[in-house]
Amino acid sequence: MAQSSKWSDHFSYRNASHVAETETYVAVSSEMGLMLLNKLNQDIRTFSKVNGLSDVDITALQSISDDRFIIGYANGNIDVVSTDLVYNIPDFKLKQIQGAKQINHFYSYNDKVYCSTDYALLVIDVNKREISDTYFLGYNAESLAIYQTVIDSGDLYAATDRGLLKADLSDPLIVYDEGWNLISTSSVPHFAVNLHEGSIVSVSKINNNYQCSYLANGQWSNIKTSNRFSSLSVYAGKMVLSLLTRVEVYNENFNLAHSIDDYTFDDNVVAQSVIYSSFEEAYFIADSNYGIVMSSNDEDVHYLANGPYSNNCFDLHATSTGVYSTAGGLTAIYNNLNRPIEYSYFNNESWDSYKSTTPGNGYTSRDLIRITSSSVNDTVYMCSWGGGIYEIEGVNSITHFDETNSGLQDIYPDTRKYVRVGGIASDSKGNIWMSNAEVDAGVVIKSGSEWHRMNYDTTDDVHSTGQFLITKDDIVWIPIPMSGTGDKHGIMVINPNGTLLDDSDDQYKSGLVTNDPRNAGQFQLWDEDRNVITKLVLSMAEDKNGYVWFGTDKGVLVNYRPWAIFSEDYPVTSRIKVPRNDGSNLADYLLEEERVSCIAVDGANRKWIGTEASGIYLVSEDGLKTYQSFNVDNSPLPSNTITSIAISPVSGEVFIGTAKGIVSYKAKATEGDDSFNKIYAYPNPVREDFAGDITITGLIENSNVKITTVSGKLVHETKSLGGKAYWNGTNLVGEKVKTGVYLVYVSAEDGGQSAVTKILIVR
Repeated sequence: MAQSSKWSDHFSYRNASHVAETETYVAVSSEMGLMLLNKLNQDIRTFSKVNGLSDVDITALQSISDDRFIIGYANGNIDVVSTDLVYNIPDFKLKQIQGAKQINHFYSYNDKVYCSTDYALLVIDVNKREISDTYFLGYNAESLAIYQTVIDSGDLYAATDRGLLKADLSDPLIVYDEGWNLISTSSVPHFAVNLHEGSIVSVSKINNNYQCSYLANGQWSNIKTSNRFSSLSVYAGKMVLSLLTRVEVYNENFNLAHSIDDYTFDDNVVAQSVIYSSFEEAYFIADSNYGIVMSSNDEDVHYLANGPYSNNCFDLHATSTGVYSTAGGLTAIYNNLNRPIEYSYFNNESWDSYKSTTPGNGYTSRDLIRITSSSVNDTVYMCSWGGGIYEIEGVNSITHFDETNSGLQDIYPDTRKYVRVGGIASDSKGNIWMSNAEVDAGVVIKSGSEWHRMNYDTTDDVHSTGQFLITKDDIVWIPIPMSGTGDKHGIMVINPNGTLLDDSDDQYKSGLVTNDPRNAGQFQLWDEDRNVITKLVLSMAEDKNGYVWFGTDKGVLVNYRPWAIFSEDYPVTSRIKVPRNDGSNLADYLLEEERVSCIAVDGANRKWIGTEASGIYLVSEDGLKTYQSFNVDNSPLPSNTITSIAISPVSGEVFIGTAKGIVSYKAKATEGDDSFNKIYAYPNPVREDFAGDITITGLIENSNVKITTVSGKLVHETKSLGGKAYWNGTNLVGEKVKTGVYLVYVSAEDGGQSAVTKILIVR
């Protein structure tokens, strides 16, 4: 996949799984990419799908030669990485076979790499960038999971699901099971094999225990039995066993010589893979908590590339100061995933994070999900599905509100912790509205230091809500995906009638009609024929025209008259008909087959639409034209499951949360300014070696932009995308303009304001 400067990754590299070494570098893989540590100067470089790697979900890593590493993925893809080049060997990934293709291990020998997979043993010619042979170890050429190989004296050993197998490298039958012999005492699965001091060492699993044994003089001897095992490696005469929370090192006589049970900086060891290095006589550990750990006699040091705490991303929220991400989660029926309280914050330059040391369970606060920020300052609020809400500024100021110090209530009167807040939003006065699940007064407002419980019949004892939407006119929209009563599914709309903290004069509509005099009737997502399109709303957004967009399990819907909800008996919710333009005069509803998980509106009123299964779409203001679509096949997106979208109001950068982490895309639209006081163009001057668009920024939304020569000849005309406009330096017929000064005339859409700036072009 071609690299693009428009994309950036925001992955966590903390959860390291494999480690390999060359003379200069230590490489450690995580699920989303590769960290490359220069052992001499401690510089860290990262590789991901954004800047060269072909895939995600790395499952194998090995050094080969000349500071080159080979990487394998869960889907069978293979990359070779050096410091200045990545090339792909996709043959096995593209092969049409039944069953799993996961790459499990690489073993480099002479000019070949033996690649263990869940299907067969591949022989890779790295220089030719191809798979030169395939060995089928399963009976009758059926697939067989192979976990690790090693070569000794012309014999190839393979740890497989049917035991430890051996074949002569020169035997032509090696390509089939007939060329392989079982040398383990049984056919139980073997997960590792290596060579230590002339003896074959393997790790098998019997019942729930792993057994590490070595073969000498035809007899197997047990070294270690444990219910935990992660890796077996041999370097410089040392055999290293990683048992997750403990690392054991054995000498040439298979006696325990050294162990690592804790680090000098922490007691918790979660070692996935370990190598011994002659560099400072240290052990390099791929640790699930700390990325790369260098453990030596003097002290232990860990190295980690900057990023969020983890790749769990439930919700993203952008403010003028940065972007926040929560890492909690919900099941399909709105139960807890029981993740500890965790969020990360990007200050437009680097990430910082907070994670509670308290485990998530039914007795603790857990699962941070949705985010909002006050409309009057930069204070951020996050809701917990079990622990109330958190008031946050950056990562250094955190205030927790639950049933003990707020208007929120716990579902249970005992020691269990079920203060479930599913949705949260700010009104125009900075009051924070939130849901409170399965209690009476299911809507609560925080106003400064005061709390108000709002009593609406249709929100009492509601099981769950989605994220709240409060529109510019302070109308409150609440999706109710689950309620315990089918009639309550759908949308509730509240009109506070200007008294935001007093519910006595409110009006509301929902799927349920009650005797409450404030209940103004039923509201459903009706089409023009008064048919209910769907009751499941997954996301909402208000655009710059005041229209309310719904992401549903039936695609995208729009209410073009939200101000008339309370004056119409059957407000119409419209599906957008997109013409096929194929001569058939037929049209399709926008994304009608998709579950739309999130919608974000950029500075040009375009819609960024995220789906649960097909990636992300950028559509025009009216939704009739799709400008771009991004998925795992045509972009660096790590997953087609989009969980959240947030757009920086300052830069227009689009942050995209997925099921496998966060990426961002440098889009062109930004929020418009109130005046032209900050207008300027860049680069300026434009040098002869510049390639790309010239940007005019500081514009009012939908500004008219005309560029002329100093003599007044028009060379370019456009409208701004929110607060920016772009010019590629060509005239009206596509020719590059000549050296000179060019005048940029800008005016507001209504003609009320105008300004001029200049651009110098040097050819």
